Amino acid sequence: MATILVVDDEEVVRCVVRDMLEPEGHTVIDTEDPQDALRLAREQPIHLLVTDVVMPQMRGTELASRVSGESPSTRILLMSAYTMAEMAATGRAFIGKPFTIRSLTDKVRQLLDQSSALTAGA
Repeated sequence: MATILVVDDEEVVRCVVRDMLEPEGHTVIDTEDPQDALRLAREQPIHLLVTDVVMPQMRGTELASRVSGESPSTRILLMSAYTMAEMAATGRAFIGKPFTIRSLTDKVRQLLDQSSALTAGA
């Protein structure tokens, strides 16, 4: 299926997201370090970046912009326990924490289907 990169400074969140998405057939790579995430995105195709917005080293919105700059085909899903206007202003997909397995897998499927439709139309 898809390769998904999960970036969050909390290990438990990364583990939960991985445990939710791997049974769907996705390959999940995770890191707490946004710089590591940028390196991973340069080294291999990433279909979807799922990133926390509030992290100590770099905001998720900045990470999303940088990954998009290097890999425009990578879909982005921002996640946060906070509902902030910043997310709405980015125009990017967003999911609030805590989320259910169903809400996460539905959102991921929607974004990946959107990516497939864009590729098919190219």
